[in-house]
Amino acid sequence: MITRLIRETVKYRTIIMVYLSGAADWNWNPTEECFVPSSIYLRWNAHLLLTLGSTFPILMTTFLLSKIPDGEYMESTGTFVIFILGWAEMFIVTSVLMIGLQLTRNWRGMVYMLNEMSRYSYYIEELMRRQNSQFNREEKKHLKKASMLLALTGVLCTFTPVAFAGCICVRMEPTHAMVQEWLEVNISFKPRFIPFILFMAWIVSNAASVIFSGINVGFQYILLARSLVTCLTPESATKIVQPGLAMYKVKIQYELNSRYFGILDEMTAVRMFRTQQVFNTIINEIFGGVLIAFHHVACMLAFLGGAYTLLQATDEALDGGPLVVAALVLAMIVPLVLQYEEAKEISELCQKADAFVGRCVNLTNRRSMLYKFARSCPKLQVHAGYPFFNVGKDTFTQFWAQGLDFLIDMLAV
Repeated sequence: MITRLIRETVKYRTIIMVYLSGAADWNWNPTEECFVPSSIYLRWNAHLLLTLGSTFPILMTTFLLSKIPDGEYMESTGTFVIFILGWAEMFIVTSVLMIGLQLTRNWRGMVYMLNEMSRYSYYIEELMRRQNSQFNREEKKHLKKASMLLALTGVLCTFTPVAFAGCICVRMEPTHAMVQEWLEVNISFKPRFIPFILFMAWIVSNAASVIFSGINVGFQYILLARSLVTCLTPESATKIVQPGLAMYKVKIQYELNSRYFGILDEMTAVRMFRTQQVFNTIINEIFGGVLIAFHHVACMLAFLGGAYTLLQATDEALDGGPLVVAALVLAMIVPLVLQYEEAKEISELCQKADAFVGRCVNLTNRRSMLYKFARSCPKLQVHAGYPFFNVGKDTFTQFWAQGLDFLIDMLAV
């Protein structure tokens, strides 16, 4: 269920993004209380930012590859930290560019998804209010998810730009090292560098808004689909036999009795579940394929960069100040939290969808429409990483194990 707090967070974050960056594919319409396509000017600005941003991975990759033949550079702990953090930054920026490209290509589907998910959330709330006993408990349960989205908004869209503006003046930051070597400029907190630092913070703020937009849509979809499927799952079913037409002597229908929605006829239940399948198709179209693979690689490199720097270059990190230490700690913790929540929520969605289908099959007759629909309907499954892998319960365990293996190997070198 998408609570009011989540809807307000998304609405105000979108408004801030539009006014701060001047680039967006959709905007909030206060008159109609819904998301609408943004103007051509804002969409053109979004394309321009993505085009200009694509130069950073090329420059950073060129800088890092030039250091591989240099044996002394790779053997030094301080410079090797720059090397690891540089690859992490490069993959993160590449992931942001790919997410932005996908959102730009599918902006019509995104606007439709955001509006329809809000509409369905209101519909779920109305149905649950009829069963007063369960609504308050379910709403409190989802307040934790709303708080998580608020925390994610603060970390990504507020702390990250400020942290990057502070870290770019530190010697171990890859962008600082690249500019210092190529342009022979040592960036520091001096008046002449303030415009450059503010410009870089603005760029990172726009990148963070792109990440938030992608995470937010997937986050809302999983919450809505999981809540709806849980509420639809019937505890019992009432068989209704009516006179049939033409070649059928009788027509068999069912009324489903669920704990949260009460009694629903089978056609209403089918329509609601089918709508979630349409949402699932759109989500897989936008976020499926290799996009999620880049997300996993970026998370892995961010975790390794933060953990390796804190363990192996503690003195350099402490010299950078509390902002650098906080950024490294978050670089280590946030990927783990994202991977855990992603694996947990997606696997729970698949389990609850299978439970709904199983209950419909077990409680109905073979001749009923609901039985045939349940036997033939595809699963609600987010094809994350398809065709390479699907996210499940053990994804986080595998991520954690691989991260520890890589970290141990790096420390042993």
